[in-house]
Amino acid sequence: MKPFATILLFAFAISGCSNQTFDSKNDDVAVAPVDRTAMVGERPVRIGFDGPRFDACAAYATVINIGPGEDARLSVRNAPADSAEEVDALAAGSGVAMCQETGGWIGIVYPQEEGELGSCGTGSPVPSVRDYDGPCRSGWVRDDYLKLIAV
Repeated sequence: MKPFATILLFAFAISGCSNQTFDSKNDDVAVAPVDRTAMVGERPVRIGFDGPRFDACAAYATVINIGPGEDARLSVRNAPADSAEEVDALAAGSGVAMCQETGGWIGIVYPQEEGELGSCGTGSPVPSVRDYDGPCRSGWVRDDYLKLIAV
């Protein structure tokens, strides 16, 4: 390989390691890289997938495997993605209604402050599929941290 070709190849390899991208119209103007974490928007938990003759949420679970220590908590997010905003955190043993599943994430409904899950309205039928709108809280957790208790 000729020395000039070796130097050119080396320059191309190094340029691929940069965190900057360049405007294709003006190669000397740096453009900030895309922040992919900002692309995840809120996604409400939906209920009623089993139809009007069945409970609004299909199952009940408890939070498990969140790590050692009394302060360990499971992040509840506003969308099914690690980059989504954390809106709450649950302790081990917290009970939740499992309402929706997508790609390793579970849409859950749970009572505010150690209240009763029965007051959330997920154990009764709803006429059609819809966003959960209270009175309890809702969000998304990874399915690895839930233990199925009842269907």
